[in-house]
Amino acid sequence: MRATKGRQAVLAALDEASDHPTAEDLLMRARKTDPALSLSSVYRILKEFHDRGMVRRHVFTQGRAVWELAQRALHAHLIDVHTGEIVELPEADLVRMYEAAAETLGYRLRDVRLELYGERIDRG
Repeated sequence: MRATKGRQAVLAALDEASDHPTAEDLLMRARKTDPALSLSSVYRILKEFHDRGMVRRHVFTQGRAVWELAQRALHAHLIDVHTGEIVELPEADLVRMYEAAAETLGYRLRDVRLELYGERIDRG
């Protein structure tokens, strides 16, 4: 795959993301580097990255796809059912448990789709 300005801009936007951006979010961020970038180009680039295993695509409660780099460690997501906020649970015990179970069966996990849905507890 050629390293075009658009691909580099989208990849940089993903790498710098501390959230789970949509394609529209990535377009706004990537346009700082490549002002000519279009939304259809972002979708095409994301599909190319996804097909090559470079990014993960998630669809949570709002039904919109969000993206993250696949090179990040496997983790679970906690989604607030009221606000849609997505919180990453790094090094989650459940993920490690699934990795160990897969290894016992002779497999190595390549991806985990663990979504937890909850609501904030008022601590008033």
